[in-house]
Amino acid sequence: NHSWSSVIDQSPYFMLYGHKPDISHLQIFGSPAMVNIPKAQRGQKGASIAKRLRFMGIDTTSKCSKFIDSSHRIVLSRSAIFEEDADWSRIHSNDTGVYFSKDPAADVTQPDDQDSQVNVPSTSSSKSPVPSSHVPDVEPDDGEDE
Repeated sequence: NHSWSSVIDQSPYFMLYGHKPDISHLQIFGSPAMVNIPKAQRGQKGASIAKRLRFMGIDTTSKCSKFIDSSHRIVLSRSAIFEEDADWSRIHSNDTGVYFSKDPAADVTQPDDQDSQVNVPSTSSSKSPVPSSHVPDVEPDDGEDE
């Protein structure tokens, strides 16, 4: 447990080990990274060996990180270099939106190899997906009952 306890005035981890936990391996959600493209997917000689993607988290079933590309595909990779000195004003401009399927039964399959791409399931309706940050417009209530 890494949570602070006011009773002992320290975290249980610190009480057990005598030092703070190392969190240097953690990355910021949405941060850009250069992700290695496997040789089998590169194509011709001289093709790019890495692609700039956004970090989406850690995959729970493998030791891979999840990234998303501009076409909203999930990419699982173990080899990436994070751009820690990136310009955050561009990152927060929402130039790459994250979309989720409205179908709760949709499932993203786990790839067999470590560095591969997985397509995010799409909805069966003709409506376009709604971005996760979408907030519907609500008319303000003026307090008058009709």
